[in-house]
Amino acid sequence: MSRHDSAYRSLFSHPAMMAELLQGVVRQEWVAQADFSTLERLNAEHVAPRGSRRRASDMLWRVRSRHGDWVYVYLLLEFQSRSDPYMALRALTYVGLEYEDILRHKGAQGDGRLPPMLPIVLYNGVPRWRASQQVSELIAQAQGLEPYVPQLRYLLLDEGALLAHGSLPAENLATLLFRLEHAADEDQMRQALRGLVRRLRGTALEELERAFTAWLTEVLLPDRAPGVRMPKVENLQEFDAMITAEKIDWSLRWKQEGLEAGREEGREEGRKEGRREGRREGLQEGKARLLEQQLVRASVRCRLPCANAWPVLPMANWMPGL
Repeated sequence: MSRHDSAYRSLFSHPAMMAELLQGVVRQEWVAQADFSTLERLNAEHVAPRGSRRRASDMLWRVRSRHGDWVYVYLLLEFQSRSDPYMALRALTYVGLEYEDILRHKGAQGDGRLPPMLPIVLYNGVPRWRASQQVSELIAQAQGLEPYVPQLRYLLLDEGALLAHGSLPAENLATLLFRLEHAADEDQMRQALRGLVRRLRGTALEELERAFTAWLTEVLLPDRAPGVRMPKVENLQEFDAMITAEKIDWSLRWKQEGLEAGREEGREEGRKEGRREGRREGLQEGKARLLEQQLVRASVRCRLPCANAWPVLPMANWMPGL
């Protein structure tokens, strides 16, 4: 597990962070019916019979609904530079492994059924996520086999897209994390940092504040200002004072991220244009082959009944340029 994965996992290991992600970002109907005093993280490390291991950076949570039933949430933390085209298949595998684990250790519900589980992919990359979210879309269609194609959709939380949409609650812990992660310049980062300081002030979330401080000093700053040596800080207030006092050139990293995002968008447009050009060339080539076949058939028909009446010209004379 990378340094970034470990730091993010530490943040989302806190019930307050997970609760605010669900309440402020997911905001589905079932969330409004959940009793978050029952929210708990499960130790879901396991190995399947064929050796498939759950990723160390992923987490499994559960929370009771107000009717007393458990709802499971499988959180996949995704820190690749671009979207994974087979994430839906991976999510299907991981959810299946979790259900097997539930059967082995907890058993089914009273009615014999398994509890509902929501797979969430949390993605922090700069280029927008483009992969399919439904596993059935990854499987070729075959007539008569449609009922046997697996159906599983994961919920995508693309941080950059959510921020661009502008519908996240401002003081939510997950929102503030996303704003820090995707700050376009030093001013945006400082505003998000001070919002986080205000949000955590006077709370009993000291452990979560330490996790944020560790993530900022050990991951975000070295990433934003590579090569700059930072003094040790103990809390967010000290971190804010430190970046105010230190003369740090942040521009290089932000500029590089912008270039990478632009290149990715350019590559995607290039792929689309290439597909369009390929279709055009294929259509033209297909028409030329069809015409050639028709001319060959016409030549054969003419030679059989009409050999004495009409001379057969070479195809080059019929179609100049061939």
